[in-house]
This record gives sequence, C-alpha cells and structure tokens, in this order.
Amino acid sequence: MTMYSSLGRIVPAVAALLLAACGPGGGAQEEEPPPAVAVEVVQTTSISSIAYANTRLEGSGEAMVYPGTPGTVMEVLVSEGDRVEKGQRLVRMDTDGQMAAALSGARASVEAARINMENARRDLERLSVLQEAGAVSSQQVEQARAGVEAAQAQYDQARAGLEQARTAAGTSWIAAPFDGTVVRVWATEGEMISGMPVASVASDSFLTARILLPEEAVYDLEPGLPAFIEVPALDGEAFPGVVTAVSSAVDAQSGLVPARVRFETAGGRLRPGTSGRVAVQVRTVDEAVAVEESMLKRTREGFQVAVVENGAAEIRDVELGISNRGKVEITSGLEPGDSLIVRGQGSLAGGDEVRVVR
Repeated sequence: MTMYSSLGRIVPAVAALLLAACGPGGGAQEEEPPPAVAVEVVQTTSISSIAYANTRLEGSGEAMVYPGTPGTVMEVLVSEGDRVEKGQRLVRMDTDGQMAAALSGARASVEAARINMENARRDLERLSVLQEAGAVSSQQVEQARAGVEAAQAQYDQARAGLEQARTAAGTSWIAAPFDGTVVRVWATEGEMISGMPVASVASDSFLTARILLPEEAVYDLEPGLPAFIEVPALDGEAFPGVVTAVSSAVDAQSGLVPARVRFETAGGRLRPGTSGRVAVQVRTVDEAVAVEESMLKRTREGFQVAVVENGAAEIRDVELGISNRGKVEITSGLEPGDSLIVRGQGSLAGGDEVRVVR
C-alpha cells in the first residue's frame, strides 16, 4: 500500500470528525452565557434591636375615694370606665355630721404628704446637680423624678380628702379628686359605709406600662430609650413612649428585666386598663450596613454573602450584629458601595462569571 492511498483514507476520517464537531449550521457550537444575577449597591441605614413585652396600661396615679364621715349611700352617679373631671360628683351620701375627727385626720394627711413631696423634690434637685458632675447615673435621676410624681399624686389625693371632709355635712357629695377615669365603684345604694372607699379614680395625665423584658437586654436598657405600644383595640395603631425606669438586676423568678415606660394619653385615646404590646428600641445603629436575612447563606462556620467583583461572583464570610424584622446588621465582610447579589446567588461559587441583569 502506498503512502498516498493511506492518506486517502485518513483525510476523509478527519473531515468527518471535524463535521461532527460543528453545529447544525456547520459552525462551532455556541457557549452558554454566564448565569444572570440581580444586584443592589450596599448603602448604610439605621437599624434597631427591639425588645417586646405585653402589658396593660396604668394611670399615673390612682386614688381611692373615701367619704369624709360614715354614712349611707343615697345615689351612685358613675360607673367603671367613665371619664370624670376634678370636682365632678361621684356618690351622694347621707352622713351623721360628725366631722371633727375626719377633718383632723385629713389635715394630718395633707401635712404628711406635703413634707414627703418637698423631700422628694429636694432629692431630685440634689441628684440632678450630682448627675451634671457625673456622680450619679441618669437612672437614679429618673427614679427620683418618679418619686416626685408619686409624692405629688399622694399630696393631691390628701388635699382632695381634706376638701371632701370640709364639704361633708348632712347630705354629702363625694367628688373626683382630679381628671381621670373611674376604675372601680364599690358603693351601692342603701349601703352603710364606714372606713371603706366608695370608688377609685385613675389620673389620665399620663399612663405607665410596667413590663418585663428579655435578660439579654439588661446591659443595653436605660431610661430615655424610645418605645411604642401597639393597641389591638385600636386596629394595632402604635403610640410613642419613653422608658422612665429600668431595674439593674434580672428578676429571680421570671428571669426577665423589670422596666417602666411612660405614654401620653393621645387626647384620651389611650386609657388606664388598655392592653397592648410594648416595643422598646434597646439599641440603635445609625450608620449600619444591613441586609435582608434572605441574602445570607448559612455555613458550618457562620454566614456568607455573594457580591459581584470584576464581572465574577465573590463569596465572602460576614459577621452579624443586631437584627430587626427580617433585616440584620453586617459588622464585617461587606462595605457600602459593594454590589450585593440579591437574586441568583444560590448556586454560585467563588470566581464564577456572572451576568448582571439589573
């Protein structure tokens, strides 16, 4: 066999192989394009760590309303939940007219309450000066302020009792000591009352929520933190408030941290006894890098995100900070201006070429 005859058989075979490698149109087979991904440019934002607690609002001060002297209930003019104004008549009683003992006791109560209120005010002034010098904490000042408010309420109640004792005679009207809401009514017509309250009234100048928060918040909680309450009875509407006092210790029985939050009455829309869910902004980071939790990939070592760098996917390990409502703070591994892959990152590996679609 000659060399030429051998070449005659080899050339057609090579041609056949080259033809098989070509596409239907006779050209080379096209490569698949890189996977498409969507990206967002990372920007800074504000994110807060939130602690939640269910509560029932209390009036800023609740006064038990007593008759000036023993007597028989003739008429009850209010019911639980009624809003009343200072001086408004609550109960009419028929008394025996023996006023001396009642007046003496009422005067003594007013004097004791006045001294207590003045002492509380002096304590607040002293602690405020010490706070400016850095000698006491803001929590101590807030507790002293709460003490002044409580002493003021006691003084107002004592003065109201004295006024009732002065005006009680023959036929006696029991009046509301201040603007507020009737919480309880004990008096019933025809009942003889001696040393027992006829009703209680809660002041609505502001409202207080006593709450218990998770133990992990104990080091971040402090007076002055913003809060809000969502009220189911008002279709979940939220009302702003502020933390006024925080316990420095965890409650031994519940394992939670006691705190107190103050709310305004919002023109009477919030009332004593209203229930709702309080949210306290425990810690806020203003210039934070935060992403949706769905952008994170969990690994055995922690979490990762995918970014686009020079047309290729780059997988980065990240460290997390606080989270809130589906968003989480990234404390390292991601910077403002990075192109974060927000869709299509699930099957990517580091170095894969990608095609950005938006």
